[in-house]
Amino acid sequence: MAKILEKGKEQRAKGEEQESINSKPYALSSTLLASTSVPEKAKEHSARLKIGFGVQTSLVALLLGFIYYPTFTWMWQRWFAADSYYAHGPLIPVVSGVLIWLRRRALARTPVMSSKLGLGLLCTGLLLHIVSAFARIYFSSAYSFFVVLLGMVLCLLGNKVARVILFPLCFLLFMIPAPMAVVAASTLKMKLFTAHISVSIIQLLGISAVREGSMVYMPNTSIVVGDPCSGLRSLISLSALGMLYAYVVRASHLRKVSLFLISIPVAIIANMIRTIATLLIANSYGDKIVTDGFLHKGFGLMVFIIAFAGLFLTGRLLGCRISQKDT
Repeated sequence: MAKILEKGKEQRAKGEEQESINSKPYALSSTLLASTSVPEKAKEHSARLKIGFGVQTSLVALLLGFIYYPTFTWMWQRWFAADSYYAHGPLIPVVSGVLIWLRRRALARTPVMSSKLGLGLLCTGLLLHIVSAFARIYFSSAYSFFVVLLGMVLCLLGNKVARVILFPLCFLLFMIPAPMAVVAASTLKMKLFTAHISVSIIQLLGISAVREGSMVYMPNTSIVVGDPCSGLRSLISLSALGMLYAYVVRASHLRKVSLFLISIPVAIIANMIRTIATLLIANSYGDKIVTDGFLHKGFGLMVFIIAFAGLFLTGRLLGCRISQKDT
């Protein structure tokens, strides 16, 4: 009788063990389903955040476009005016956008946290724009756009994101034209300086030359050093190029700053070479050949080639190497 009872207990124990084994796959499958549903929910939440951020960004862009429409129109007219000093202006936002795109992986790793400093900058920029709009001072309004843009980045994305894209944002300043009064005064001083130095070097070459203002008298011709030959246009454009080149090279901060500062005298020297070559050719072959539109544009292109070569050589001498930014 005792043996029969022991066998019954053993059978009941085996049955319970089998039932527990059979129930485990269902428990395991439910656990797996629960664990797999968490990443899916996280992905859905992330997708909703991205869509929401995209909608917010689009609305903000439309709002800024409406508020700053007169300022953007003014910049566009200055960019595409005849003999514009800011013909490079339309390229600046494109370059800034490319630089931000190159930092896309660094941005993906950067946490988004709102900053109270952004609200202060945003209010300051909008106040400056309102004052500039009433006074119709488009130059200060354009700078207020930069302040507003930086403030919005800080408000929506935070300090760390702003730090990652700080240079592309600051690079936008090169697209803002200076006031015409500043341009006219700078052009006058620079063309007188260019004419003075050019005549001095030509005299050192043994050629008789006399300067009266921006007018240069030589044995076989007389030619005026006009506004395009002042070098201001090339100085503005090459300063932007020097800043960009200093950003993309691998070097210490001191060398980067030195490289940018050197771009200024390099641009001036390149324009001097162009002016001296123009005067020498005019003295040998007549002034008509240098006033030809095609040849004059060719001389302008020569300035950029010489300046860029000088800037690149200076960078090599400073030990700077072009590096790809963290993407």
